[in-house]
Amino acid sequence: MYDLEIIECKPSKWFKTRAIAVGLMLTFFSLWFFKDGYWSYREKNAEVVIKQVFLGENEDPAKKVDFAVKAVDEFNKKEYTPETWAAFAKEQLVSVPENKNILPRDHDYGAKWPEEIVNGYEALKMGEQKDMHGMWSKYTSRTGLPIEPNEEIFDEDTIENQFITCGVCVAILLVAVFFSIRVMRRSMKVTATGYSPAGGSEIPFTSMRKIDKRKWDTKGLAVIHYEEDGVTIKTKVDGMVYGQFREEDGAPAEALFTQIMENFKGEVIEFVSDDVDDEEAEQAEEETKKESI
Repeated sequence: MYDLEIIECKPSKWFKTRAIAVGLMLTFFSLWFFKDGYWSYREKNAEVVIKQVFLGENEDPAKKVDFAVKAVDEFNKKEYTPETWAAFAKEQLVSVPENKNILPRDHDYGAKWPEEIVNGYEALKMGEQKDMHGMWSKYTSRTGLPIEPNEEIFDEDTIENQFITCGVCVAILLVAVFFSIRVMRRSMKVTATGYSPAGGSEIPFTSMRKIDKRKWDTKGLAVIHYEEDGVTIKTKVDGMVYGQFREEDGAPAEALFTQIMENFKGEVIEFVSDDVDDEEAEQAEEETKKESI
């Protein structure tokens, strides 16, 4: 990656791995929200619709389904025999909400009551909740629907919000892709005469006035203050994004920064640890004691 005079640090594996991870995550969430808005929430609403025929409205007023037609309520309106009930029930349509935008696009609005209801005279006559649950259980076993579907209808706003959230994720993904591509096309470089930051032109060592390396040891980040046309400008040395510090690769970022420091003649801002301060304080205290004696 580098020789004695020119050291070039290209985007590191650290950056590439994280860029791919972020891209996959945003892609996953984009598809997930789109799936919920286009299919899943509508299908869950369809499950609630058919469940109402068996079990009726939810006991929680906040989750009440106003359009529901409960089979047991129809059964109790008048006296039926098994034959008259079957004849009546097999002609009944499954009730649906007025807003068809909350149901699957291929929803069958002409669907009749299930055969478990049509042939469920005895269970309906018992009128027990457990009997209705038994009919529902048989229906879900036959059709593959979940025995405990969603308890409330997703309204149109909730469904639309899934598309909005999907759009936000896609927008963030596009921005992330743009910046990732831009980073991938750049590199840091140091030569015998100066340093070229990512995406910038070479800064001569003679133009550098100050280097802040307080974050270099912890975050691989340093800031160079240099002078151009009488104006002081700042630029970064980002060893985490470009080059990295893997010993098996020769620690290119460290080699690049070392060459900058070896050719730099200005002010260096360094982090001084508390241990160093304590040692200096102890030395000063000992010297004071000696002088007083």
